Amino acid sequence: MEELIKLVKNELKITWSDPDTDKEIETLVADAIPTMNYKLGVKEADADYLAPGQERRLFLNYCRYARNNCVEDFDMRYLNDILQLRSKYEVKYAKEQII
Repeated sequence: MEELIKLVKNELKITWSDPDTDKEIETLVADAIPTMNYKLGVKEADADYLAPGQERRLFLNYCRYARNNCVEDFDMRYLNDILQLRSKYEVKYAKEQII
């Protein structure tokens, strides 16, 4: 989780460190992980928000929206990306059921 916190701080252009901001970002990331897992239909073990790709970009965008208190706008803005990733994991899990 520490690497995700660093990644989010970098994305949000937070270059300073103080206890209040650090706690805010830690809480934001801790909440964002299960939220994004749910939105994408991802099993916790399959969620890798550190790896470059669509999942990481969407995770960082969610964190940006959450920091600015506008998560209600996130789903509308990123619905297409959410559905693409959700489909990807539905296919992956369906294949695992067959094997």
